[in-house]
Amino acid sequence: MAPRALTETSDQDFFSGTVQKVNSLSQRVQQWPRSFTNALAWDAFTFNSVQDYTIEVTRSENKEIASALGDFLDLGLDGHEINTENFPLPTLGGTLRQCTVEIHSGRGFVNIRGVELDRYSPEERVLIFLGLSSYIGEKRAKQDDQGNMLMHICNAHSSPISQENRPTRFSNRASTFHTDPFPDVLGLHTRSCAARGGNHILSSSLSIYNIIAATRPDLLEVLAQPNWPFDSPPGGLIERTMRPILFYHGGHIILNYTREPLLRLSNVPRSSGFPSLTAIQLEALDLLESTAKANQVVLSNLPCDLTFLNNHGLLHSREAFEDEAGSSRYLVRLWLRNEKLAWKLPRALQDGNRRLYEENEVDGSWNIVPLPRLTFTVAERLTS
Repeated sequence: MAPRALTETSDQDFFSGTVQKVNSLSQRVQQWPRSFTNALAWDAFTFNSVQDYTIEVTRSENKEIASALGDFLDLGLDGHEINTENFPLPTLGGTLRQCTVEIHSGRGFVNIRGVELDRYSPEERVLIFLGLSSYIGEKRAKQDDQGNMLMHICNAHSSPISQENRPTRFSNRASTFHTDPFPDVLGLHTRSCAARGGNHILSSSLSIYNIIAATRPDLLEVLAQPNWPFDSPPGGLIERTMRPILFYHGGHIILNYTREPLLRLSNVPRSSGFPSLTAIQLEALDLLESTAKANQVVLSNLPCDLTFLNNHGLLHSREAFEDEAGSSRYLVRLWLRNEKLAWKLPRALQDGNRRLYEENEVDGSWNIVPLPRLTFTVAERLTS
């Protein structure tokens, strides 16, 4: 099947607030704002301490969580049925709703600390994660071709596959900056931390755009061209496509990409006839990486932290890490969507986003406990 090429026919006119149809991509990009100054345009020097973006859960709020868990278990429902109605949090719920506004309309991320998750069983920890995250986004997405609703992120110690030939999420190597393919919000539960390294790293897409618009405006059009070749095996949840990396849509700057499907990987053949990146595209991709690094914020997470971030407004990466007995990096990830607050997406991202959340040929599977991983599919190598 040939890759789909999608492009916008109109963009929001920043000055009049109306939609203006134009004939060329170059004209549209030239009409985009050249600088944004809202709360999402933060950089490496914006935050004085972790307290600037961390919510501390109190003892009484932990009692609320325990009570909500008990109420939900008494209902005899399955975990995927958990929501704000059957997981009531009279006080903490209001705080979490403020958090989701911050994620969608503020700085784009929040860290929640102090939830006493270690006192619960693995199954109960997942239920609490689902219950709390339902206040952030009520819809949950499939994350791979197997339909797994939870992603267990840790170094696959049992695998004989070399670190460089496995998906980043099952390795201990550092990742480059990226977004996850199409979800709206990432939810990350830190189960345990590495002996050394492994911290989350975030960078604002808006600040990256501001800097590139000021220093290399010629590369904005390169990033906005619908000719970036995102490779993927046929028949999977994430489809192969040709599309832009950079969008201005609904008043938001959106970056959406990960390097692996764009580049040739060792032992992963490129789809027949699918193009490689040009020299100018490689230059633009490297500029995104260097600009993100220059403006990054490192989150020093602790066990039991819950981190939520806007996947359309932020890039993220992580440090390389080393595990030891009793100190292994292990995260559980959710992909979420808040129907009321979700950003409007350009057409090039709508189909991919919809496939994650809708009923389709990939059935959802609630993989509560991680399974040992020995080998990895091509599709896994090409995703985050």
